[in-house]
Amino acid sequence: MKTTVKTFICAFALLAASFTAQAGDKEAKKASTFGTGIYATKTGKINVLVDKGATDSKTTLLLRDAEGVVVYRETVSKDHKKFGRTLNLDAMEPGKYKLEIISGNEVQAKTFELADQKVERILTVN
Repeated sequence: MKTTVKTFICAFALLAASFTAQAGDKEAKKASTFGTGIYATKTGKINVLVDKGATDSKTTLLLRDAEGVVVYRETVSKDHKKFGRTLNLDAMEPGKYKLEIISGNEVQAKTFELADQKVERILTVN
């Protein structure tokens, strides 16, 4: 009987924790006032798409290196509700980077890493 009660209490505690975590996730999703799409292309560039919806504030794109130094900054006026940018990364050094999209008081961020492509030598004997 004691084992059954303990099992029931543990199951109830896990269930309550699960509902609390899900409620927190829903609040975080509702809090987002703008949407972003950030993806890499086959040619090694990054496409950034922003849909500000009803947000009426300017938007700033920041690209930071591993030390936090801003290597790219662009501010888009509040009049542009939807916009896209293609970031060419060819001249950038290998390393870790963070892309931040800031609109009003909200920040959405993605991290990525640039690495040199390893070149293999091939030896052919005739």
